[in-house]
Amino acid sequence: MAAPSASAAGATSCPRDGYITHADRCTTLSGGILSISTGSPGDHVNVNYYRTSSGSLSAKLGYERSGTSGYSAFINMSTPLHYNRSFTYSSSCAAVYGKLLTSGGTLYVTPAADPC
Repeated sequence: MAAPSASAAGATSCPRDGYITHADRCTTLSGGILSISTGSPGDHVNVNYYRTSSGSLSAKLGYERSGTSGYSAFINMSTPLHYNRSFTYSSSCAAVYGKLLTSGGTLYVTPAADPC
């Protein structure tokens, strides 16, 4: 099995432990793969959802760092496509989590990524 890839487009597969690199993490959901890629020196993050199931979904992509969250507007997602949002913030080595919040209120979170 090839190693999962992380990029601005996001991961298209995810290992069970969610570890791609120390700065790139993912989680497998029933409808796709949520991934996060942090940038050094800890001042930005790319959050990606690779949708694999049929139908559509309305959700926000976001992140959490040091107890603070940021989200995109709701995105209408269909398949099979990558949905990506980038966020910038002040430089820090604090762990960052990728998030997907559905319009129904369900929240999915990646394992913590280490930007430094």
